[in-house]
Amino acid sequence: MVTTGMLSFPDSFSPEGRFLLGISGGRDSVALLGLLRGAGFGDLVLCHLNHELRGADSDADAAWVRDVAEKLGLPSKVANRAVSELAREAELSVEAAARRARLEFFADCAREFGTNRVFLAHHANDQAETVLINLIRGSGSKGLGAMEPISTLKVGDTELELIRPLLHVERDQIPEPPEFREDASNASDAFLRNRIRNRLIPEMEKQSRRPLVPALLRSAEILGEEDRFLEELVAERIDVHQDELLVADLRALPIALQRRAIQHWLRFLGIPNFGFEEIERVRSLIEPEAKVAKINLPADRHVRRREKRLFVE
Repeated sequence: MVTTGMLSFPDSFSPEGRFLLGISGGRDSVALLGLLRGAGFGDLVLCHLNHELRGADSDADAAWVRDVAEKLGLPSKVANRAVSELAREAELSVEAAARRARLEFFADCAREFGTNRVFLAHHANDQAETVLINLIRGSGSKGLGAMEPISTLKVGDTELELIRPLLHVERDQIPEPPEFREDASNASDAFLRNRIRNRLIPEMEKQSRRPLVPALLRSAEILGEEDRFLEELVAERIDVHQDELLVADLRALPIALQRRAIQHWLRFLGIPNFGFEEIERVRSLIEPEAKVAKINLPADRHVRRREKRLFVE
Protein backbone atom coordinates (compact mmCIF):
# COMPACT_ATOMS: atom_id res chain seq x y z
CA MET A 1 0.00 0.00 0.00
CA VAL A 2 1.09 3.55 -0.75
CA THR A 3 0.09 6.48 1.47
CA THR A 4 -0.70 9.81 -0.20
CA GLY A 5 -1.07 12.33 2.59
CA MET A 6 -3.69 10.70 4.81
CA LEU A 7 -5.02 8.39 2.10
CA SER A 8 -3.82 4.84 1.52
CA PHE A 9 -3.97 3.06 -1.85
CA PRO A 10 -2.51 -0.04 -3.53
CA ASP A 11 0.89 0.49 -5.15
CA SER A 12 -0.49 0.65 -8.69
CA PHE A 13 -3.41 2.95 -7.88
CA SER A 14 -3.79 6.08 -10.03
CA PRO A 15 -6.03 9.15 -9.67
CA GLU A 16 -6.65 9.09 -13.42
CA GLY A 17 -10.15 8.31 -14.61
CA ARG A 18 -13.58 8.62 -13.08
CA PHE A 19 -14.58 7.54 -9.57
CA LEU A 20 -17.85 7.52 -7.65
CA LEU A 21 -17.85 8.94 -4.12
CA GLY A 22 -20.53 7.86 -1.66
CA ILE A 23 -21.31 11.08 0.18
CA SER A 24 -23.85 11.55 2.94
CA GLY A 25 -23.02 15.18 3.61
CA GLY A 26 -21.63 14.20 7.03
CA ARG A 27 -18.21 14.99 8.43
CA ASP A 28 -16.37 11.88 7.23
CA SER A 29 -17.54 11.74 3.62
CA VAL A 30 -17.10 15.49 3.13
CA ALA A 31 -13.60 15.26 4.59
CA LEU A 32 -12.81 12.42 2.16
CA LEU A 33 -14.04 14.58 -0.72
CA GLY A 34 -11.54 17.30 0.21
CA LEU A 35 -8.68 14.84 0.70
CA LEU A 36 -9.33 13.16 -2.66
CA ARG A 37 -9.40 16.45 -4.52
CA GLY A 38 -6.19 17.46 -2.79
CA ALA A 39 -4.59 14.19 -3.92
CA GLY A 40 -5.42 14.84 -7.57
CA PHE A 41 -8.68 12.94 -8.00
CA GLY A 42 -10.41 15.42 -10.26
CA ASP A 43 -13.15 13.35 -11.91
CA LEU A 44 -15.44 12.47 -9.02
CA VAL A 45 -19.17 11.81 -9.15
CA LEU A 46 -20.90 12.67 -5.87
CA CYS A 47 -23.46 9.93 -5.14
CA HIS A 48 -26.02 10.54 -2.39
CA LEU A 49 -28.92 8.29 -1.42
CA ASN A 50 -31.70 9.83 0.64
CA HIS A 51 -32.86 7.04 2.98
CA GLU A 52 -35.98 9.03 3.93
CA LEU A 53 -35.41 8.21 7.60
CA ARG A 54 -35.18 11.73 9.03
CA GLY A 55 -37.85 13.67 7.19
CA ALA A 56 -36.92 17.24 6.33
CA ASP A 57 -33.34 16.72 7.55
CA SER A 58 -32.82 13.93 5.01
CA ASP A 59 -34.15 16.18 2.24
CA ALA A 60 -31.85 18.99 3.40
CA ASP A 61 -28.83 16.65 3.27
CA ALA A 62 -29.66 15.76 -0.34
CA ALA A 63 -30.05 19.42 -1.31
CA TRP A 64 -26.76 20.26 0.41
CA VAL A 65 -24.89 17.58 -1.58
CA ARG A 66 -26.37 18.91 -4.84
CA ASP A 67 -25.18 22.42 -3.93
CA VAL A 68 -21.66 21.21 -3.11
CA ALA A 69 -21.41 19.35 -6.42
CA GLU A 70 -22.58 22.43 -8.32
CA LYS A 71 -20.10 24.71 -6.53
CA LEU A 72 -17.23 22.33 -7.28
CA GLY A 73 -18.31 21.72 -10.86
CA LEU A 74 -18.66 17.99 -10.25
CA PRO A 75 -21.38 15.67 -11.56
CA SER A 76 -23.74 14.26 -8.97
CA LYS A 77 -26.46 11.68 -8.56
CA VAL A 78 -29.07 12.05 -5.82
CA ALA A 79 -31.81 9.48 -5.38
CA ASN A 80 -34.45 8.51 -2.80
CA ARG A 81 -35.21 5.11 -1.30
CA ALA A 82 -37.74 4.50 1.48
CA VAL A 83 -35.47 2.32 3.62
CA SER A 84 -38.03 1.70 6.36
CA GLU A 85 -40.45 0.34 3.78
CA LEU A 86 -37.71 -1.80 2.22
CA ALA A 87 -36.85 -3.20 5.67
CA ARG A 88 -40.46 -4.24 6.24
CA GLU A 89 -40.89 -5.77 2.80
CA ALA A 90 -37.61 -7.70 2.86
CA GLU A 91 -37.78 -8.53 6.60
CA LEU A 92 -34.44 -6.86 7.25
CA SER A 93 -33.16 -4.59 9.99
CA VAL A 94 -33.12 -0.92 9.03
CA GLU A 95 -29.28 -1.03 8.96
CA ALA A 96 -29.24 -4.03 6.62
CA ALA A 97 -31.91 -2.51 4.40
CA ALA A 98 -29.97 0.77 4.21
CA ARG A 99 -26.81 -1.09 3.18
CA ARG A 100 -28.70 -3.02 0.51
CA ALA A 101 -30.28 0.17 -0.80
CA ARG A 102 -26.91 1.95 -0.95
CA LEU A 103 -25.24 -0.88 -2.87
CA GLU A 104 -28.09 -1.03 -5.38
CA PHE A 105 -27.84 2.75 -5.73
CA PHE A 106 -24.08 2.57 -6.35
CA ALA A 107 -24.69 -0.12 -8.98
CA ASP A 108 -27.15 2.22 -10.72
CA CYS A 109 -24.56 5.03 -10.56
CA ALA A 110 -21.87 2.72 -11.95
CA ARG A 111 -24.01 1.93 -14.99
CA GLU A 112 -24.99 5.57 -15.55
CA PHE A 113 -21.52 7.09 -15.19
CA GLY A 114 -19.43 4.31 -16.68
CA THR A 115 -17.27 3.41 -13.67
CA ASN A 116 -17.58 0.76 -10.96
CA ARG A 117 -14.98 2.33 -8.63
CA VAL A 118 -16.62 3.69 -5.46
CA PHE A 119 -14.86 5.65 -2.73
CA LEU A 120 -16.27 5.17 0.79
CA ALA A 121 -15.34 7.15 3.90
CA HIS A 122 -15.04 4.26 6.38
CA HIS A 123 -12.27 4.89 8.91
CA ALA A 124 -10.53 3.00 11.72
CA ASN A 125 -13.32 3.55 14.25
CA ASP A 126 -15.87 2.15 11.78
CA GLN A 127 -13.57 -0.85 11.36
CA ALA A 128 -13.36 -1.44 15.12
CA GLU A 129 -17.14 -1.24 15.43
CA THR A 130 -17.53 -3.73 12.57
CA VAL A 131 -15.21 -6.21 14.31
CA LEU A 132 -17.37 -6.08 17.45
CA ILE A 133 -20.62 -6.34 15.48
CA ASN A 134 -19.35 -9.42 13.67
CA LEU A 135 -18.06 -10.93 16.92
CA ILE A 136 -21.52 -10.52 18.48
CA ARG A 137 -23.02 -12.22 15.42
CA GLY A 138 -20.67 -15.18 15.80
CA SER A 139 -18.61 -14.52 12.69
CA GLY A 140 -15.46 -16.44 11.83
CA SER A 141 -12.18 -14.92 10.69
CA LYS A 142 -13.81 -13.57 7.53
CA GLY A 143 -16.14 -11.36 9.54
CA LEU A 144 -13.61 -10.52 12.22
CA GLY A 145 -11.19 -9.47 9.51
CA ALA A 146 -13.91 -6.87 8.85
CA MET A 147 -13.67 -4.42 5.95
CA GLU A 148 -10.85 -4.43 3.43
CA PRO A 149 -9.20 -1.31 1.93
CA ILE A 150 -10.38 -2.51 -1.49
CA SER A 151 -13.04 -5.14 -2.07
CA THR A 152 -15.28 -6.25 -4.92
CA LEU A 153 -18.96 -7.01 -4.64
CA LYS A 154 -21.49 -8.07 -7.22
CA VAL A 155 -24.84 -6.27 -7.15
CA GLY A 156 -27.15 -7.78 -9.73
CA ASP A 157 -25.17 -7.79 -12.96
CA THR A 158 -22.79 -5.05 -11.77
CA GLU A 159 -19.50 -5.70 -9.99
CA LEU A 160 -18.52 -2.82 -7.72
CA GLU A 161 -15.00 -2.03 -6.53
CA LEU A 162 -15.31 -0.49 -3.07
CA ILE A 163 -12.33 1.65 -2.04
CA ARG A 164 -11.75 2.75 1.57
CA PRO A 165 -8.59 4.91 1.69
CA LEU A 166 -9.18 6.10 5.30
CA LEU A 167 -9.59 2.66 6.85
CA HIS A 168 -6.27 2.93 8.73
CA VAL A 169 -6.99 6.42 10.17
CA GLU A 170 -8.82 7.06 13.43
CA ARG A 171 -11.68 9.51 13.19
CA ASP A 172 -10.18 12.19 15.42
CA GLN A 173 -7.13 12.32 13.11
CA ILE A 174 -9.24 13.18 10.04
CA PRO A 175 -9.34 16.95 9.50
CA GLU A 176 -12.77 18.43 10.05
CA PRO A 177 -14.10 20.12 6.89
CA PRO A 178 -15.26 23.73 7.20
CA GLU A 179 -18.83 22.79 6.30
CA PHE A 180 -20.79 19.55 6.61
CA ARG A 181 -24.16 18.23 7.72
CA GLU A 182 -24.63 16.88 11.25
CA ASP A 183 -26.65 13.66 11.45
CA ALA A 184 -28.47 13.76 14.79
CA SER A 185 -29.27 10.04 14.52
CA ASN A 186 -25.58 9.25 15.17
CA ALA A 187 -26.19 10.08 18.81
CA SER A 188 -29.20 7.76 19.02
CA ASP A 189 -28.90 4.30 20.55
CA ALA A 190 -31.66 2.93 18.33
CA PHE A 191 -29.13 1.14 16.10
CA LEU A 192 -26.63 -1.54 17.15
CA ARG A 193 -23.63 0.25 15.63
CA ASN A 194 -24.48 3.41 17.56
CA ARG A 195 -24.80 1.48 20.82
CA ILE A 196 -21.41 -0.08 20.22
CA ARG A 197 -19.89 3.30 19.36
CA ASN A 198 -21.53 5.34 22.09
CA ARG A 199 -21.70 2.86 24.97
CA LEU A 200 -19.87 -0.45 24.51
CA ILE A 201 -16.47 0.76 23.30
CA PRO A 202 -16.20 3.55 25.92
CA GLU A 203 -17.15 1.08 28.68
CA MET A 204 -14.66 -1.53 27.44
CA GLU A 205 -11.91 1.11 27.36
CA LYS A 206 -12.85 2.20 30.85
CA GLN A 207 -12.69 -1.36 32.19
CA SER A 208 -9.52 -2.38 30.33
CA ARG A 209 -7.82 1.00 30.88
CA ARG A 210 -6.41 0.99 27.37
CA PRO A 211 -7.47 2.24 23.93
CA LEU A 212 -9.61 -0.36 22.24
CA VAL A 213 -9.60 0.77 18.60
CA PRO A 214 -5.88 0.05 17.93
CA ALA A 215 -6.21 -3.43 19.46
CA LEU A 216 -9.27 -4.25 17.36
CA LEU A 217 -7.50 -2.98 14.24
CA ARG A 218 -4.53 -5.27 14.93
CA SER A 219 -6.89 -8.22 15.37
CA ALA A 220 -8.68 -7.34 12.15
CA GLU A 221 -5.38 -7.10 10.28
CA ILE A 222 -4.09 -10.44 11.60
CA LEU A 223 -7.35 -12.25 10.94
CA GLY A 224 -7.70 -10.58 7.58
CA GLU A 225 -4.27 -11.85 6.47
CA GLU A 226 -5.07 -15.36 7.70
CA ASP A 227 -8.41 -15.22 5.96
CA ARG A 228 -6.79 -14.19 2.68
CA PHE A 229 -4.40 -17.12 2.95
CA LEU A 230 -7.29 -19.54 3.46
CA GLU A 231 -9.18 -17.98 0.58
CA GLU A 232 -6.16 -18.58 -1.63
CA LEU A 233 -6.50 -22.25 -0.73
CA VAL A 234 -10.16 -22.09 -1.74
CA ALA A 235 -9.33 -20.24 -4.98
CA GLU A 236 -6.91 -23.01 -5.96
CA ARG A 237 -9.77 -25.50 -5.81
CA ILE A 238 -12.92 -23.58 -6.79
CA ASP A 239 -13.89 -20.27 -8.42
CA VAL A 240 -16.50 -18.58 -6.21
CA HIS A 241 -16.73 -15.44 -8.38
CA GLN A 242 -19.55 -16.81 -10.50
CA ASP A 243 -23.32 -17.13 -10.43
CA GLU A 244 -23.34 -20.91 -9.91
CA LEU A 245 -21.27 -23.45 -7.97
CA LEU A 246 -20.91 -27.12 -8.80
CA VAL A 247 -21.91 -29.43 -5.97
CA ALA A 248 -19.00 -31.78 -6.77
CA ASP A 249 -16.47 -28.93 -6.43
CA LEU A 250 -17.78 -28.02 -2.98
CA ARG A 251 -17.91 -31.64 -1.81
CA ALA A 252 -14.23 -32.03 -2.68
CA LEU A 253 -13.25 -29.37 -0.11
CA PRO A 254 -12.69 -29.89 3.63
CA ILE A 255 -15.63 -28.64 5.69
CA ALA A 256 -13.77 -25.51 6.80
CA LEU A 257 -13.11 -24.54 3.18
CA GLN A 258 -16.66 -25.45 2.15
CA ARG A 259 -17.96 -22.90 4.64
CA ARG A 260 -15.45 -20.32 3.48
CA ALA A 261 -16.24 -20.88 -0.20
CA ILE A 262 -19.99 -20.55 0.41
CA GLN A 263 -19.48 -17.44 2.52
CA HIS A 264 -17.33 -15.77 -0.12
CA TRP A 265 -19.76 -16.78 -2.87
CA LEU A 266 -22.76 -15.28 -1.04
CA ARG A 267 -20.84 -12.08 -0.38
CA PHE A 268 -19.82 -11.88 -4.03
CA LEU A 269 -23.48 -12.19 -5.03
CA GLY A 270 -24.43 -9.37 -2.64
CA ILE A 271 -26.51 -11.40 -0.19
CA PRO A 272 -27.00 -9.22 2.92
CA ASN A 273 -27.09 -10.03 6.60
CA PHE A 274 -26.32 -13.77 6.47
CA GLY A 275 -24.41 -15.74 9.09
CA PHE A 276 -23.30 -19.19 10.13
CA GLU A 277 -26.80 -20.71 10.10
CA GLU A 278 -27.43 -19.62 6.51
CA ILE A 279 -24.03 -20.93 5.42
CA GLU A 280 -24.75 -24.28 7.05
CA ARG A 281 -28.14 -24.49 5.35
CA VAL A 282 -26.49 -23.87 1.99
CA ARG A 283 -23.85 -26.48 2.82
CA SER A 284 -26.59 -28.98 3.65
CA LEU A 285 -27.66 -28.87 -0.01
CA ILE A 286 -24.42 -30.55 -1.11
CA GLU A 287 -24.78 -33.54 1.20
CA PRO A 288 -25.42 -36.78 -0.75
CA GLU A 289 -28.43 -37.57 1.45
CA ALA A 290 -29.93 -34.06 1.16
CA LYS A 291 -33.71 -34.27 0.82
CA VAL A 292 -34.37 -30.59 0.14
CA ALA A 293 -33.25 -28.64 -2.93
CA LYS A 294 -33.98 -25.09 -1.79
CA ILE A 295 -33.13 -23.02 1.30
CA ASN A 296 -34.10 -19.48 2.25
CA LEU A 297 -31.72 -16.53 2.60
CA PRO A 298 -32.25 -12.99 3.94
CA ALA A 299 -33.88 -10.37 1.72
CA ASP A 300 -36.28 -12.92 0.21
CA ARG A 301 -33.48 -14.66 -1.69
CA HIS A 302 -32.98 -18.42 -2.04
CA VAL A 303 -30.27 -20.93 -2.89
CA ARG A 304 -31.47 -23.80 -5.03
CA ARG A 305 -29.78 -27.04 -6.07
CA ARG A 306 -30.63 -28.29 -9.53
CA GLU A 307 -28.72 -30.62 -11.87
CA LYS A 308 -25.79 -30.78 -9.43
CA ARG A 309 -25.45 -26.98 -9.32
CA LEU A 310 -26.14 -24.32 -6.68
CA PHE A 311 -27.50 -20.93 -7.68
CA VAL A 312 -29.21 -17.95 -6.03
CA GLU A 313 -32.64 -16.72 -7.07
